[in-house]
Amino acid sequence: MGYIVDLTVILCDAFGSHGYVSPSGVQSVINNFGSSSLKTSIHNEICRFFQPVHLLEYRDNDVVMAKIIDLIKQNCAPSSAHRTLAAH
Repeated sequence: MGYIVDLTVILCDAFGSHGYVSPSGVQSVINNFGSSSLKTSIHNEICRFFQPVHLLEYRDNDVVMAKIIDLIKQNCAPSSAHRTLAAH
């Protein structure tokens, strides 16, 4: 789940407002995300999501998918305050 959200946020940041992004620009976004408080926040929210209930009770993929979509919407919106990962 974390990998899906991480990758989506990275791609959104790297390609969301740019016509062309160089390989070094993409690497910069990846590096910045890897050490960001945004990544920590996303992963903490995922942990809180799964902690109260045993993982086997989440067999309904719709619940997990809804959480993935919610995290992406929170962290990948164009007006998001978190849009500080891209190298300028």
